[in-house]
Amino acid sequence: RDLFLGVVSVDDIKTFKPSPGAYAHFLRASEAKGNEAWLISGNPFDVTGSISAGMKSAWIQRSSEAIFDPWEIKPTITVSSLSELSEKIN
Repeated sequence: RDLFLGVVSVDDIKTFKPSPGAYAHFLRASEAKGNEAWLISGNPFDVTGSISAGMKSAWIQRSSEAIFDPWEIKPTITVSSLSELSEKIN
C-alpha cells in the first residue's frame, strides 16, 4: 500500500465490475475525471466497462493468441506487458 496514493474498493458499494457503478465509484473516490483516469487490465470486460464509463483503458494482451471480445468498444491501447505499458503511457 505504500506505493499507492490510495485504495478504492467496490466493497463500499456492494457491486462488482463491469457494473457502471463500480467505475463511477472509483471516479468519485479518486476525484478524477473519466478522461484522466486509466484502468489497466488483462480482462476484456474490465476494459469495456471502463471505456463505457468514459475512462481510458489499457488491455494487457498476455498471449498473442488472446483475442479481445468482438464488441465495438476497443481499448485505448493494447500492450503485451507492464513494461510496455510504462513506455506507452509516459
